[in-house]
Amino acid sequence: MRVDVIFLPQELETRSLDQAVAVIIDVLRASSTIATALANGCEELIPTQTVEEAVEMARSYGRGDFLLGGERKGNKIEGFDLGNSPAEYVPDRVKGKKIIFTTTNGTAVIKAAKGASAILIGSFLNLEAITQYALGLGRDIVFVCAGDGRRFALEDAVCAGMMCDYVCRVGDNVVESDSCIAARKIYDGFNGRISDALAMSEHGRYLEHIGLGADLGLCGQTNVLDVIPCMSEGHIVRRAPQTP
Repeated sequence: MRVDVIFLPQELETRSLDQAVAVIIDVLRASSTIATALANGCEELIPTQTVEEAVEMARSYGRGDFLLGGERKGNKIEGFDLGNSPAEYVPDRVKGKKIIFTTTNGTAVIKAAKGASAILIGSFLNLEAITQYALGLGRDIVFVCAGDGRRFALEDAVCAGMMCDYVCRVGDNVVESDSCIAARKIYDGFNGRISDALAMSEHGRYLEHIGLGADLGLCGQTNVLDVIPCMSEGHIVRRAPQTP
């Protein structure tokens, strides 16, 4: 089993995932919000690349059980029901609902992951659950960092490194790519201090600047959810966890 990490999302423009399992990581905050929404009873999320696509989809479906969620530049989009903070996706708001969801980085990368045998959504919140599920599929694994505006994102790299570390400890016959080794070294450098990594990251500092610093604490919790978000026919749904 080969384990690889893509640090920059634009690599997906020229690279096939060759039927590997892709785990999309956008710690701050799409991956964390998606995991939280599904854990709190959301039926499914429909990712879109643009605000216009999300609005048109909501119009064609009718609002009924659908909510609009997402952000641009970190802030809730005008006219949307929800932003991109896990704190907003509580059971009272999302249970039984379908959410049309668009974010600056995460949803675009989810849509761009071509050629994968499965597309999963991972974060610190569901780290072991999602990694164990990926291992159980018995294919090569590629951890895809959403980045920050097509730039390297420290928080995503640390999360990918922690996932790689788990695979190397638990998996059989693991072959590490150079990027997997690099991600593990980045993770090791923080010695388990996830909160420090998020606070030091450029996007973490930006969220603090715009008054959303509380989300760093929410997104930095490890292994508090066993939810498995998985793409299925263009929608993100919940899969049952696998046992080791």
